[in-house]
Amino acid sequence: MLAAERRAMILALASEGGAVRIGDLVDRLGVSHVTVRRDLEGLVAEGALDKVRGGAVLSADANDSSALRGVRSGFSGTIGVVVPTSYYYRHVVDGIGAALEHSGAEMKLVISDYDLAEERRLVAEAVEDGAAGILMVPSVLEHEESSELLDFLAALPVPVVLIERELPGGGLGDITSVRSAHERGVFSAMRHLHDLGHRRVAMVSRGRTQSADFVRAGWVHARDVLGFDAESSIIGGEMLGFGPTWERGGSNVVLDAIESTGATALFSHGDENSLFLLLQAARARGLSVPEDLSIVAYDDEVSAHADPPLSAIAPDRERVGELATRLLVEAIERPSNDTPLHIQVEPRLLVRSSTAAPRARGGRDAGS
Repeated sequence: MLAAERRAMILALASEGGAVRIGDLVDRLGVSHVTVRRDLEGLVAEGALDKVRGGAVLSADANDSSALRGVRSGFSGTIGVVVPTSYYYRHVVDGIGAALEHSGAEMKLVISDYDLAEERRLVAEAVEDGAAGILMVPSVLEHEESSELLDFLAALPVPVVLIERELPGGGLGDITSVRSAHERGVFSAMRHLHDLGHRRVAMVSRGRTQSADFVRAGWVHARDVLGFDAESSIIGGEMLGFGPTWERGGSNVVLDAIESTGATALFSHGDENSLFLLLQAARARGLSVPEDLSIVAYDDEVSAHADPPLSAIAPDRERVGELATRLLVEAIERPSNDTPLHIQVEPRLLVRSSTAAPRARGGRDAGS
C-alpha cells in the first residue's frame, strides 16, 4: 500500500470515529509503528489531523484537506453507479448510500449483468444525463486486455472510481480503485486451517470474475507459502457448472473429490448456499463437520445460520462502497488533485464451529 493510500484510509477512519490510535492503525494497515507515525506527522503538517497522545484527532479544518471533504462540503450533485448485479453488490450500494446520506447528493444505480459493452453504454448515458462522477464495477478479468476500456474511461469528462476491480495490463495506475483484499482474506483462512493442523485442503472455485481470479490466486499463493500438500486442489466450474448454484449432484462431486484426495478441509468460494446442501450430503455419508471435514466459506451472508455455523471470510463490501464514494467526491470537488489511489479493504476471518483440528487416522494426525 502506497503512502497516499494509507493516508486516505487514515483520514477516512479519523472522520468516521473522530480519532485514530497508532496501535489500531498498525493492525489495520499492516505496517510498522514508525510508518504510521510518519503518516500521522504528514497529515498533521497538512492540517488534516491534530496530534494527541497515542494517535491523532480530526482537525477542525479537516473539511479542507481530508478525503471526505467533498461529502462534508455539501456536494449535492448526482453520481452514476454501474454494477453487474444488485444481489452481490447490495452491500456496496448500501455503503455508497451511507457516504452520501448527509451530503444532499444522490446516486443513480443501473445494472449491467456482466456485459462490458452495456457498461460502457450505461456510463456514457449517465454522463450525458449530468452525472458528476462514476462508480463502476467493470466486467474485466485479472489477465484480460483492458487498454480500450482505459482509453474510454480516461476520455470521460468526469472522474471515475472502480469498485472491486483493477484495470489489468498496465492500467492500474491510471484510474482510482477500491476493492476487497481478497488474497489476504484467503490467506487468513488458509493460515487458520494450517494452524489447526490441516495440510491437504480442497477449494471450490466457480466464478468467472476478477474477484474470483483474486481469490484463486490467493489460495494458490497461500497453499505454496504455507506448505500445504501438492495434492491440495481446486474443484472448478467444469465439474460443478457455471450457473448461480452447483449443478444437481454437485455436493457429491465435491465430496467424491475430497475423499479421493484425502483432503481434511474445504475452502469454498462462489456459492455459499450450496454449502448447506453439502452439509446434508456429508451427513448422509456419515461424515461429520468439523470432525471429518473442516469447512471455511468465502462470504458471510448466511454462513452463521448453517448447522454447524460455518467459519467464513467476510469482505466488508459496505466499507468498500463508502471509501470509493468518498474518493469520488474528493475527485469531483478537487479536479486538480488527480493522483490515482488504489485502496484494498481487508476481509475478516470469522471462526465458528465448522473448523477444528483434523481427526487422527491410522494413529497419525491427518494433518501431519
